Amino acid sequence: MTDPHNITFPRPRDDEPFAWGLSGPEPREIWERFSPAYEAQLERLVTTLRGMGFSPTIGGAGSEDGEYVRAEYDQNSRVVFFYHLEDPADARFIASLDDEALRAWIVESWIGG
Repeated sequence: MTDPHNITFPRPRDDEPFAWGLSGPEPREIWERFSPAYEAQLERLVTTLRGMGFSPTIGGAGSEDGEYVRAEYDQNSRVVFFYHLEDPADARFIASLDDEALRAWIVESWIGG
């Protein structure tokens, strides 16, 4: 079994279904797991969370709601970040944030909120 805290990119593809289906024969949209855009966005989110003192894990592949990032805040071991990545609107939202805005959103919504 792979250590869920030891996330490396690119991730090996699994055989789990896609929460929203695919727009074509292969994943290509930012909300389709394993597309280049999805993997780059997930890597950016994981790297940002780690840099802010979180321990992120990825789960939910194949579920109705799709894959998510769950992260404990290392200072108090509370799960204070949980975000679905296969929802098109959520994926577009994260993509719309530059690095500074992403960090600010995490602080405002998940640490300070």
